[in-house]
Amino acid sequence: MAELPDGTLTLLFSDMEGSTALVKQLGGDWPALVARHRDLLRVAVEAEGGVVVDCQGDAMFAAFRSAAAAVRAAVRAQEHMARERWPQGAEVRLRMGLHTGEPDRTEDGGYAGIDVVHAARLCGAGHGGQVLLTEAARLIARAETIDLGEMTLPDMDAPEHVHQLAAESLATEFPPLRAAAPMPIEPAKQTADERIAEAERRFEERLNESIAGFVERAFETPFRKQQR
Repeated sequence: MAELPDGTLTLLFSDMEGSTALVKQLGGDWPALVARHRDLLRVAVEAEGGVVVDCQGDAMFAAFRSAAAAVRAAVRAQEHMARERWPQGAEVRLRMGLHTGEPDRTEDGGYAGIDVVHAARLCGAGHGGQVLLTEAARLIARAETIDLGEMTLPDMDAPEHVHQLAAESLATEFPPLRAAAPMPIEPAKQTADERIAEAERRFEERLNESIAGFVERAFETPFRKQQR
């Protein structure tokens, strides 16, 4: 994997709409479809200078130094999905969310922080074939968009304007945004050292509880026998 960039970045999340139904429809063809979809996404991301950060199931997370490049990659990826001949005539439609911010780097080679959550939550609010942008991403990319009005994304503190990317190859009509959709990828919330420290703390708690229970049983048993 290419080295991850630092600083002000545009983060792109994508997620496949209706993946559970596709799994049921495709059966044994599903793994090949997921692999091909990842390949096409990676081509679109890398063609615009982006880096794929993570893939979980049918979701993907990428980072770009340029907001305009992230927008171009999103359009390119949607076009790849539309042109591809999928197994059993399946239709693969991706929802995408783009947000510009300054994510924190993690020691194990990724990103964390509220900007990552912001981009992931935005992606989850969309529909297949739709590309959503935050106000920050729209302004920096200078992208042509449709203002969808204000909404408060889960885990965000205040309502914000959400924008839909406008391009000749993209559809324009979609259902209302999904207000309570889950994130496509669960962002890292802890560094490797923090996770190790948390595991050690939990182990110590369980050990202390076990010792306390042993001591309690050791003293209670003779006492109860004497009472009898």
